[in-house]
Order: sequence, then structure tokens, then C-alpha cells
Amino acid sequence: MRIDALSNNLPSLFAGAAEYYVRYRSEYPAVIFTELATRLGLDGRQTALDLGCGPGMATFGLAAHVAAVTAVDPDHEMLAAGRALAAEKGADGIDWREGSSETLSGLGVGPFDLALMAASFHWMDRPATLAALDELINPGGAVVIVTGSMSGLAPDTPNRPVWAEAAYATRERWVPSRRRWRDDASSSQSTYTLQRGESRAVLAASAFAGIDSYELHWQRSHTVDELIGLLMTVPDLTPTALGDRLDDFRADLREALLAAQPDEPLPDRHFVEPIWTQVLIGRRPTD
Repeated sequence: MRIDALSNNLPSLFAGAAEYYVRYRSEYPAVIFTELATRLGLDGRQTALDLGCGPGMATFGLAAHVAAVTAVDPDHEMLAAGRALAAEKGADGIDWREGSSETLSGLGVGPFDLALMAASFHWMDRPATLAALDELINPGGAVVIVTGSMSGLAPDTPNRPVWAEAAYATRERWVPSRRRWRDDASSSQSTYTLQRGESRAVLAASAFAGIDSYELHWQRSHTVDELIGLLMTVPDLTPTALGDRLDDFRADLREALLAAQPDEPLPDRHFVEPIWTQVLIGRRPTD
């Protein structure tokens, strides 16, 4: 699948996943945005774009440090979930827009002081996206790429736990010939470590070649049902993707996860998810 077809089909990849995102994925830790504000000199007066925002996993953390955020996503269910969360939080100053990296020029948005892409850049035609952002980012502005980490499905995630091996094996049994969601002409790789390296290289070849970066290693703890819900946010494991196989898959996954970590009584059994988040900041070189 070429990148233009991929962009057009992104909403269908995540159909039915918005509820699971809100319930089982967490927002990024506040320290990520505190550090970002320090490095970029954010003082609450800036305007920001959150491109590929989903239901706001990074939007609200970013909004705490700027005057206004335009949150763009191609999936209307994700946007509806984001608006609902914003109402619950009393978060003003967020404009939720349906669109993608390919439709930015037609949305009538910007200019911005920064554009953030959190666990979304790898879905895009990355060189074309950075070129489009070059037209929307103010002088002195920045592009920010925040990686995601799903330790249960990324074979190269550092400190990958035993339960993650079971989750990965279960996924392979149920979806052995997964579509390659990403067929970017700039890359033929798909693992998280390689994506991180590729993103830095693509950024270095763009107008935003002045690169700064930092990392955060953190973790979350899940019950078995929470972990199953988390895995339902992966494109080929969403309720819509699995269809009438959903209940059988969940039962198989539950059995595999419990067998992978059998030593604790079930009510007290928790699965620790190690997360490695990298933040890349790209600015236009000044010399």
C-alpha cells in the first residue's frame, strides 16, 4: 500500500478503537511537556498544532503550556472522544479538526509556533509532511516528534517483559499476514528502534535540521483485562478489525497472558509495561 492510499485509509485502521484509547492508553507524562516548554521557551502565548492527535493523548499536556492548540486527526470517532475529554477537563483553547497531514493546506489553519506529532509521524509521508509544515511554522518555531511504545508488540523495545512475548505470539497466531500499514518510500523498516532512527534522519534532511532530543523511561501497571484493552488499540487488533473473532481472540490472549505470568494470585496479578519515549525537536538552522 502506497503512502497516499495509507493516508486515505487511516480512519478505517482505527475504527472502533477510540473508546479503548481513552480507557486503556494513558496520556503522556506531564514531565515530557514541562521539559519541552523549557527547551522551546513556551510561556503560554504560543500557538501549536497537534497532528494525528487521536483523542488527545498529548494534546492536553501540550495545551497546558501554550495559548491555543489545533488538534487534527482523520478519525471522527477519535475527535469526538477528544472533545468529550476536553469538556470533562474544562480544557479550553483546543480546536478539534478532521483532517490529515495531506489536507493541512486546505484546513485554513495556522500559522503555528510549533507542530507536535505524538506516535503519529510514522503513519505519514514524512518528507512531504515536514515540507508542508515548513509553510505553517512561524520563524523561530519548531517541529516536535514524540515516539510511542507498545512493549507488547515491538520486538525491539528495551526490557521487554515475558508477557509481551506471549502477546506478540498470540497476535501472530491470529493475524499472521498483517498488512504493512506503512509503506513510506523513505523507509522499508517497521520496528520502533528503526523508526526512531529514520525519523531523526528524515528530520535532518528537512528544513528543520537543527535537532535536539531527550528521552523518558517510564512504566505503567495493568490488570490482565486492562492489558487486553490496551492491545485492542492496535490497528489489526481493534474490535472492528477482528469482527466476529473478537471474543475468541480476547479469550486466547487472556489465557496466554496469564500463563506467561502465573506466580501471583489473579486478583493481585499486574503486568508492568516499560515505556521508552523519545522526543525529537527540529528547528530551522540559524547559520
